[in-house]
Amino acid sequence: MTIHPSSTLDMEKLRKVRALMLGGKTEGERLAARGRAEVLAARAGVTLQQALSKLDAAKQAAPQSGNPFAGFADWMEEKEPGYKAEQARRRADREANRLARCKELLAEYGSEKAVFVPTDLEKRLRRALLPLREGGDSFKGWVAGNPTPAMWAAIQAAAPLPDTLHGIWAEHAAWEKLVTDRITFEPYYDAPAHVRARQAALERHMDRTPAPSIEGMRARLAWLAHLNDRGFTRDIHDDEAMIATLRADFEAIAAGVQGMCQTHTPAQRPAQRRAAVLDLLTTEPGLSDREIARRVGCSPQTVGNWRRRKAEDGR
Repeated sequence: MTIHPSSTLDMEKLRKVRALMLGGKTEGERLAARGRAEVLAARAGVTLQQALSKLDAAKQAAPQSGNPFAGFADWMEEKEPGYKAEQARRRADREANRLARCKELLAEYGSEKAVFVPTDLEKRLRRALLPLREGGDSFKGWVAGNPTPAMWAAIQAAAPLPDTLHGIWAEHAAWEKLVTDRITFEPYYDAPAHVRARQAALERHMDRTPAPSIEGMRARLAWLAHLNDRGFTRDIHDDEAMIATLRADFEAIAAGVQGMCQTHTPAQRPAQRRAAVLDLLTTEPGLSDREIARRVGCSPQTVGNWRRRKAEDGR
């Protein structure tokens, strides 16, 4: 569902969420907080970076006495001696991990600047969607969620979406990595609207593209795990669509397996094949050795041998 700007920015809630973005105990908590902050910003019709800038401006303008978190660290230190030192250690650990990851990315990209250089697809998306831009960092009738029909046409014109679940999943993962890499260098980095639009389109296809195979089920389960790891809920209609697609895929797989079981029931053990051959020789003696062999799953020579033995035993 498309999210339209419908309210002013909830500064108090954003302040609390940003505290979790920076101070969450795990990477998952911090990413989940970032997702909630992006939703708050989208509802107010601004980007996350713009929302955080407003928050900083409000903090600078407000007197210290009006800060509800003023003295919180001192209060916690009194309640739990060593709190400040523990928080400082966690911040230092997160910064050390970030810098270590930056070092890895520098080896991968060659330079920090290269991490932020727009890809060819980014450039095509920006050009294709430019006529639909509407103030700030959004498009006509859209801030987040399902792209509008005009956006869908522009996104497909820039580069057709993959037509298989694995292709969709691969591109989605590539965007996730690129944005995460950029956030590593710039924690307040906010993906541009044309990138977020492409990601939204991919997510919608990931929920709704049929893939009635075992590999398709694996990919869908990986997508479910990814959504769970994000730590925040999304539009219930998207979840309902994914459940419907998953159910249809499962039923198609089940029907195929059942059909195979009904049409292919060759006896696998020698004793079972012998019994099946003798039964057909008795009930349908007019069948050829080749036809019986096809039905049972053995060679025509084996059928011929059992036919002769049966005839000898009947003398």
